[in-house]
Amino acid sequence: MSNFNPSRRSLMIGGSAAVAAAFGGPIAAMAKSAPYRGECRPGEASPMVDSPYGPTAPVNDLTTGLPLIELPVGFRYLSHGWTGDLMSDGLPTPAAHDGMGVVVQRRIGVGNEMVLVRNHERSTTSAMSGIVGIDRPDVAKYDLGLTGSNYQAGGNTNLVFRNGQWADSWASLGGIYRPCAGGASSWGSWLSNEELRSNSVSTTGKKHGYVFEVPADTTQNLFTNVPIVDMGRMAHEASALDPATGFWYLTEDQGDANTLYRFLPKNIDGGLGSLHAGGKLQGLAVVGKRNADLRFPQLCQKFQCTWVDIADPDLNGATLAVDGVGSVSASGPYRQAYANGAAIFGANEGCWVAEGIEYFTDKRVSTSPARAGRIWALDLATMTLEAIFVSNDILIGNSPDNVCISPRGGVLFCEDGGNAGPKGDPTATVEHMRLMGVTSQGASYVFAKHNFNFSAAQLAAAGKSTALAGDHRDTEWAGSVFSPDGHWLFVNLYTPGITLAITGPWARGTL
Repeated sequence: MSNFNPSRRSLMIGGSAAVAAAFGGPIAAMAKSAPYRGECRPGEASPMVDSPYGPTAPVNDLTTGLPLIELPVGFRYLSHGWTGDLMSDGLPTPAAHDGMGVVVQRRIGVGNEMVLVRNHERSTTSAMSGIVGIDRPDVAKYDLGLTGSNYQAGGNTNLVFRNGQWADSWASLGGIYRPCAGGASSWGSWLSNEELRSNSVSTTGKKHGYVFEVPADTTQNLFTNVPIVDMGRMAHEASALDPATGFWYLTEDQGDANTLYRFLPKNIDGGLGSLHAGGKLQGLAVVGKRNADLRFPQLCQKFQCTWVDIADPDLNGATLAVDGVGSVSASGPYRQAYANGAAIFGANEGCWVAEGIEYFTDKRVSTSPARAGRIWALDLATMTLEAIFVSNDILIGNSPDNVCISPRGGVLFCEDGGNAGPKGDPTATVEHMRLMGVTSQGASYVFAKHNFNFSAAQLAAAGKSTALAGDHRDTEWAGSVFSPDGHWLFVNLYTPGITLAITGPWARGTL
């Protein structure tokens, strides 16, 4: 499809002004409608309860007919963007579907259209052709150089969902390393975050571990391949904008050497490219407790917090002696935050702001002492941090990764664990990774299960690549995000790489 040109899309008519107008109303409203109710019951850890939606069972995909996932009765879904499927620009869909966000919603006549941006957490490839978007010169790219013997292969794709159907997809950024997650702006763009603490430099002299901004309108890509250095060079995970202040919150997945970060932009009015004006990066600390160890909280445990400054967000990483942990590999930003008293977390991942509450996950799993993941809620007005979900059992919650808040105020997280870890039932086997809801009392429930276990013959009959065959039920979910009206849940099966749009009777439960 050599005549592909995203600028000809009706969605993009009017350029960035139309994108901003389309985004500003409904999606900004979503971030104001999900308060944390603070009703959890103090105790050592979270329990599991029956799902308000009922038990799950295999449900056939409306696109392929295959039962890719398990859902409660009444829910249905459509798959899109399988690894290897040709996109609208003629390029194959990259693998490793990770973080994702809705960045534009607008009316099209009596219908509705949304643009999503999806991360592909690819690291390197020895072939130049393996870089996301390399075969299209109009796709922004950061680094085509080698690190060792490999090219930087990660990047992003943009998707269009129109009137309840998948409609379009195209490459939007390439040449970055392990873009794991990110976060949506309020002006029609997505922050794509590299997960890399390493100090390695490619043959082009470019460093990695940065944040990049990907617009919905990829004709407006002046800044797309320019790193936002002041947001830090580290093993980034997710980021979330507080629309009330213009401040961003970021997580870092660097084992036992990370904290929650806050970025205060110089330009708080926003707009495409505004974050490149720079700003101040800070780390979270507990008042009165220098380098507080927050890896093992009890359910509902609270801490009064503050922020400490990070002078050089681009500082190299190094080995750091962390109290109670030992020598760990730390990023440059965390080295400075720790020196100024910042707290210690296990491995922070998902990040979301709603109604003045900053939610983030710690996915670290260990058997001794037992831990299988936490979800924190930081009240941005009072700076009170509370553990609203504490799993010490992988059967109750297995390494919470991406997290999102529904427009109705429900907490949903993606599991990224395995069969190794603490179990209340040591004889149990973890066959499926799950999408998990969290109640206002801090309990978890199962909303959906990964069910991809198909032969090459089954995939060939469905018109999909036979290379994707196998049992992937124990691999992670990623990129969960609700549509602004709460009707659709978009989410990824990281392996084998599929995007789903799920809908059903949400009002039956908390989501």
